Amino acid sequence: MEGLGRPNVRDGILLRLPAKIDVRATLGLLIVAAWLSCGEDQGSTARTATPSLSLISRHAGLDALEFRALALAWIDESNIAVIDRDDQQVVFLNLTDGTERRMGSEGGGPGELENALVLLGDGSGGVFVGDMKQKRVSQFGPSGAFMRSAPVPGMPIGLASRDGDRVTAIWMQFEMGDPPSFVPTAGVIDLATGDGSALFSLYEPETGLARPESENPFAPPFISVVMDDAGRLIAGQSTEYRIVAFDLSGTVISTFGRGDLDPRYLSDEELAAARQQQASNARGDVPPPGMRRAMEDALDEPRPFFGPGTFALDDAGRLYVITDRMTDDSTEIDVFDSDGSFLGTLMLRDRVRSLAFHGDRAVALVDRVAEDVEGFSGVDLYAIQ
Repeated sequence: MEGLGRPNVRDGILLRLPAKIDVRATLGLLIVAAWLSCGEDQGSTARTATPSLSLISRHAGLDALEFRALALAWIDESNIAVIDRDDQQVVFLNLTDGTERRMGSEGGGPGELENALVLLGDGSGGVFVGDMKQKRVSQFGPSGAFMRSAPVPGMPIGLASRDGDRVTAIWMQFEMGDPPSFVPTAGVIDLATGDGSALFSLYEPETGLARPESENPFAPPFISVVMDDAGRLIAGQSTEYRIVAFDLSGTVISTFGRGDLDPRYLSDEELAAARQQQASNARGDVPPPGMRRAMEDALDEPRPFFGPGTFALDDAGRLYVITDRMTDDSTEIDVFDSDGSFLGTLMLRDRVRSLAFHGDRAVALVDRVAEDVEGFSGVDLYAIQ
């Protein structure tokens, strides 16, 4: 099947180069005993309408932040918000002059954070933040002052949308069962009343996201979620390249992905075993016929980088999915149309952690890879073309 190969970057314009991708047969040789079916994928042939993102000028102070950042949200025309993961503060960054404003502090009291993971703009210049350890959603106003918080019936891993005082959230909720496990659950947190109510599990019905392996129920995969203008909750997880759109009753509206790729990928244990076998091969051990190439192809197999902040929607309703397919200095972003059709792949520089869109602009939170700033967080601003 023809797909889109590795894109290229020239003069700030993101290009796509055609290539042929065929990995099913070789992966099957390697992990046939462990392969699990996840249902049919509705991905379609790539179109030519893929947008491009061109790097545009921004203040040099955002090239390398002086803290490790995660999560990302637009606040207004000039400001974005991120989380300082070490000091446990929400940081407003001005895209024009590089200045920052900080709010919150580390701890468990009002306005304090202990394991903040996700952000959502509140529509009035403030921000909602989800705290996994404290199991609550807090709101900070435009001035940076703490306003209020509400408990969550689990660990918040996604903030999808807001409607006044109500925030649609995803949390990992502990459920007794055989075996007991943490289950990603969609629900609503009302900050006015302090109530939280579950709507549905992302693992149900059977066409929803795949449950984790029964032998490892307490290590749930990372979940990515966004909500589109039609009120669909779009979710994916790190163990399969299959994206599911739910309505808020929990009914699956559609599933989609890349039609040129299997929805299931190697687990960390399978990757470790493959690398051990690869090392054995390097010592001169002779693998079965065809196995050496199968190993090499399996290790090169693209895997989703689904996690908090790795799904983003632009104003045209296109879904951008950050993957873990990287060169030494860039990250590939898969783009899907609003109907789930795979449009193609873009390449952005450095290790992209999160994307957010505002009008005709996109902002990327990245980990720098250049030698002089390696390991620093940075912010890049793009124009959508």
